[in-house]
Amino acid sequence: MDIWELVQATKEKSDDEIAKMTSSLPVQLSPQEVKLVRPIFDKASIQWILFGPPAHIQKQIAEILGKNRTKKLFEYFNL
Repeated sequence: MDIWELVQATKEKSDDEIAKMTSSLPVQLSPQEVKLVRPIFDKASIQWILFGPPAHIQKQIAEILGKNRTKKLFEYFNL
């Protein structure tokens, strides 16, 4: 799974389905975490893939997942 696939899934799938999808990632998201990051991912653009999410977006995600888990997730996606 790549970051864009995860972002697109938030637009089409339920929180539980996305949580199950993340089981293959180094950081698995709970349905509650999916619910919290969904509005952030709705703002995603192709620029995220090229340059990574902007600093303020990274901070918002870190507030939900914690710094260590966010770092692991971004490293996995090479962001």
